[in-house]
Amino acid sequence: MENLNLKVEHFEGPLDLLLNLITKNKIDIFDIPIAEIAEQYMAYIDSMRALNMEITSDFIRMAAELMLIKSKMLLPKQAEAEDPRKELVDSLLEYKRAKELAAFLKLQSETYYDRFTKAPDEGDGIYSREHAVSLLTEAFERIRIRREGKPDVPVELFEKIENERYYTVNEKIVFIIRFMFRKERVGEEAEFSELFESCHSRNEIIAIFLALLELVKSGRIDIRKQRNELFLILSKTHTEGKK
Repeated sequence: MENLNLKVEHFEGPLDLLLNLITKNKIDIFDIPIAEIAEQYMAYIDSMRALNMEITSDFIRMAAELMLIKSKMLLPKQAEAEDPRKELVDSLLEYKRAKELAAFLKLQSETYYDRFTKAPDEGDGIYSREHAVSLLTEAFERIRIRREGKPDVPVELFEKIENERYYTVNEKIVFIIRFMFRKERVGEEAEFSELFESCHSRNEIIAIFLALLELVKSGRIDIRKQRNELFLILSKTHTEGKK
């Protein structure tokens, strides 16, 4: 093995130093000449002492481990005895993989910083996804028919309703959010139709529906369809913001 002219550099730990010695000397990591590597490792430690550099306990502990492995290898070999270098080799391989992965992730981060990609959708390329608004409109019509029993009469969402209490959309937004948190606390699913069970007028139904549209539009509530029923889900971002 060639003599190594190693400058006193900063290493992240003893495994980093050992891996550097193995790489520069082009050593097979599965067949490490412990005597030579231990000698060069100790030379680095001595160089650190000469420059009054701080030597952590990890470096001292590794030096002792190298000396122990070196002494074991001087003993007569037993037929079924495990190679004394095995544990060190396993640690070096694991550290090498972690270091390579860290370098890869650093490169990916620098290359794709602030860039986002989306995998292509499966299928024939025809967009057919149902939007939350269309699902809500369909469900709202079922609620209206169920409550009014008039399937052939269209609903005029903005008709003037006299002699009824006036409900604001903001008021019903608060009502829906509270409803969602109550359901979440008891571990129950929030069914779309349950929002309208306590309604006393068409005006109130419409206010709740418009409030729900606003919450879906702002991303605070998601819609999930299961069979013929709709379920409301508080978005993860909104839930975390309340904690």
